[in-house]
Amino acid sequence: MTATDGLTYGFDELYPALGMLVVASADMESRLRYVVSELAGGDTVWIIFEGQSVECLVQNGIAVLGQLEPAKRWPQENSDRIRDALRTALDANRLRNLMVHGDWRTDCVDWETCVARPSSGPADHRIFHVCRSRYRKGFEERQVAVCDVEALAEKMWSLERELRESMKAAVDAWLGRKPEVVTDAPPS
Repeated sequence: MTATDGLTYGFDELYPALGMLVVASADMESRLRYVVSELAGGDTVWIIFEGQSVECLVQNGIAVLGQLEPAKRWPQENSDRIRDALRTALDANRLRNLMVHGDWRTDCVDWETCVARPSSGPADHRIFHVCRSRYRKGFEERQVAVCDVEALAEKMWSLERELRESMKAAVDAWLGRKPEVVTDAPPS
């Protein structure tokens, strides 16, 4: 969509949110690649996962976790925490793909199949419709507010942090290190 086609009403508020989502998803994917590489053996293993999709990274991460668990490198709750972060990243990425690669409109294409925003979502009058632009997986249309795009970006940054922290906690447990105590109090 161009700024001169007359159909951009309100899109100037959507574009920064989409940019934020692109940056957040790249951060999350980079951390995901690092975590899966670390699970699989570290140092030079990263080359195997370079360029792989989020779906492939998550599947491989879960498979490697399944192989590591019998060795009991760390307590099961560490593996569960990593696995939960991996699965959540996959779900977030699916929605990200719709938003980043989708066809954005101000009007609904098909009211009968369009997935409405949840009524429990935050109020936002900046509502658009996004349709899957690649139909090989079927037609999908959702009603999305700008704050929903921003919230997904924030979720992806939170997932990046959770992937980093959960992997560090697992390695610390494996090496017998005490977990760091993080406080919000200023240093004395």
